Amino acid sequence: MNFLKRLFKFYINSSLHVGCSVLALAHLTLLRSGDSVSLSFFFALFFATVFGYNFVKFFGLAKFHYRSLTTKLKEIQVLSAFCFVGFIVCFFWLKTEVQYSLFFLGLITFFYGMPLKWIASNSLRKISGLKIYIIAFVWAVTTVLLPQLQSGLEFFQIDYIWILERFVFIFVLMLPFEIRDMNFDDLKLSTIPQSIGLSNTKKLGYFGVFLLSVFLIFGHEFKKSEFISTIMMLLILVIFLAKSSPKRPLYFTAFWVEALPIFWWILVLCLGF
Repeated sequence: MNFLKRLFKFYINSSLHVGCSVLALAHLTLLRSGDSVSLSFFFALFFATVFGYNFVKFFGLAKFHYRSLTTKLKEIQVLSAFCFVGFIVCFFWLKTEVQYSLFFLGLITFFYGMPLKWIASNSLRKISGLKIYIIAFVWAVTTVLLPQLQSGLEFFQIDYIWILERFVFIFVLMLPFEIRDMNFDDLKLSTIPQSIGLSNTKKLGYFGVFLLSVFLIFGHEFKKSEFISTIMMLLILVIFLAKSSPKRPLYFTAFWVEALPIFWWILVLCLGF
């Protein structure tokens, strides 16, 4: 039991769970468009996500406290190193447009997590009010634009409304995380809950779900299974948002909320896309 508990914590803390959620959303995009890509693309996406998230979360700690690193953190470093190597190997199998896009996203991730003296706020993540928008943008581009580019579409052929929809979805999905951290985040960050309060943050999330419903009903021609799975997903998202609180346990967000894209993917497969 203790081994399974440690394994579960490692799965969460090492960003493997986040990597699975990104893969689920990327595959949903391909299911929706009816396209397919090689496994090397999914491996590249997974490796890049795990390495990128661990870089942002642990770079400063590893840089300044290397001698006192715990065994668990060293294990995450080793995993991240393997993911970086795996990403480099898979990178050369990707289409040129995807490579350029990943380079751009990599720069955003670098400046988001890397302390730089010439940035007034030290890093992009510390710029007042910007954090959630950067994360939503990166996830939207990664899980909508990149799969379509890898499937053979050109930039001018991309349905950018899909990217907007995914941006709104990730934005709402991030609100429970913002609520969880509202009492611990630096006030200079001016996160949404810090700026408008808990109740208004939830109302903003409900409005985001309403927009997603409008996209669903009026935006595209949908299969019945896609419509049902999306409506179910939005209802679950509303429930999690309503239940969000700074007092919720860590794994309420780190596992359950983060798992919503995976649940959505499972719903789609079970209903027969």
